[in-house]
Amino acid sequence: MPGQFMSRIKLILILGCFLFPLLIATVWLHFVRASGGELGMSARGELIRPAVPLTAFAVAESDGNTFDEESLQGIWTMLYAPAGECGEVCTQNIYHMRQVRLSLGHRMDRVQRAIALEDPAQLSNELRTEHPGLRVLEGDRTPLTSQVDAATAGMEALQDEIYLIDPFGNLMMRFPADLDPKSMLKDIKHLLKVSRIG
Repeated sequence: MPGQFMSRIKLILILGCFLFPLLIATVWLHFVRASGGELGMSARGELIRPAVPLTAFAVAESDGNTFDEESLQGIWTMLYAPAGECGEVCTQNIYHMRQVRLSLGHRMDRVQRAIALEDPAQLSNELRTEHPGLRVLEGDRTPLTSQVDAATAGMEALQDEIYLIDPFGNLMMRFPADLDPKSMLKDIKHLLKVSRIG
C-alpha cells in the first residue's frame, strides 16, 4: 500500500514537471494577447508604426555639404530639430546624443548625429566646438521636418524629441526629451545588435 502511494506521488510529480511549464506559457500567452501584443516590448523609446521612409529632401550643412536622403543610407541617424533658442533642453539633447554614441564603443561609427536648425544663430560657436562630428543642418529644413511631422501626426505631440532613422532611411523611433539617456542607449544598442545593416 505505501508503495502504491509513493508510485502515485512520483507519477504526479513527473506529470507536474511537464504540465506546469505548459500552464505558465498558456497564462503568459493570454496576457500578451489581452495587452494587444505590447506586453514584453523592450523598447524604451516610442516606435513609429509603421516606419516611414523619408523621401527626397536636401538641406545645406554648415560645412558646405548637403544632407539629403542619400546621407541616411547605410548608417543609423539620430536627428534633432529644436524650435527657438537652443536653451537648456536643447543643449542637454545634443550632449545626450554625443554621449550615447560614444557609449556604443566600437559600434559608434554605425551611428551619426544631425541637428536641423530653424536658423544658424540657434547654435552657438561654443556648442559647435564642443560637439565635433555633429552634422549641423543650416539650410531650409522644411523638406525634411515636414515629413517627420507628417509621420508623427497621429502620435502624442512632443517637444524636443530626438528621432532615430534606420540605415534604409526609415523614420522608426522617437525619444522624448525627458527620457533617461541610458534608455535611449539600450534601445540603440539592441537595434545595432540585431541589425547587420549600418
